[in-house]
Amino acid sequence: MDGTLISTEAVIVHCVNETSKKYLKRALPAGDAFWTLGPPARNIIKGFAESLPTKPVREAIDDYLFCYRNNFLDKATLFPGIPRLLQKLRASGKRLAIVTAEEKALMEFNLVTLGLKDYFDILVSRDDVLKPKPHPEGIRLALRTMRTNPEESMIIGDAATDMLAGKDAGLLTVLAKWAPQFQGDLNKAKSDYEFHTVAQLARFLAEARRARASICLSVTCTQYVCHLPLCGTWLRW
Repeated sequence: MDGTLISTEAVIVHCVNETSKKYLKRALPAGDAFWTLGPPARNIIKGFAESLPTKPVREAIDDYLFCYRNNFLDKATLFPGIPRLLQKLRASGKRLAIVTAEEKALMEFNLVTLGLKDYFDILVSRDDVLKPKPHPEGIRLALRTMRTNPEESMIIGDAATDMLAGKDAGLLTVLAKWAPQFQGDLNKAKSDYEFHTVAQLARFLAEARRARASICLSVTCTQYVCHLPLCGTWLRW
């Protein structure tokens, strides 16, 4: 979800620093060791709170979440073309699901606030799995719930963990390069395909439909899984 449908990097950095200034009395520069504890940001907050004598973990996390919710609309980015793409997929009868490393409460907050939740039939968060990415558990849960097969599916994400999880689940993998940054080492997580813009992805789907093919698209980390029954055959990328 984050990095494919939206970017919350600005709001996360802002609120981690605001929370850090309250508890550590300083901001966290980019190279600070506490940043290595995330994602998710909750782990960063927990890490520096536990380093304090009183260990105010719950209070610090609550302050971070309060900041996040109050700054989300001003600082989060909805990638251009995503709403229109989702509208077209839903209008043509496609079933969509999100599989994300985000916790359930923030996942739903993000989607509801940006008006995206109703596009999706299935939501899989980090709270729904025992093993997060790069383990493929979340992807397999989504596919199983949608009653579709890995060979009928593709994963699109902005992180190495997305590519690795998709490979392990038996899906074709696509790197979303419209995100502002890539997370991880591409040498260890080579994607099968990549799109540089949402428009490129939309054109591909339109061409596939004109070819009377069926595609299953999965987007991670933003990650969403969609079953695309366009006709009776499957186009494998």
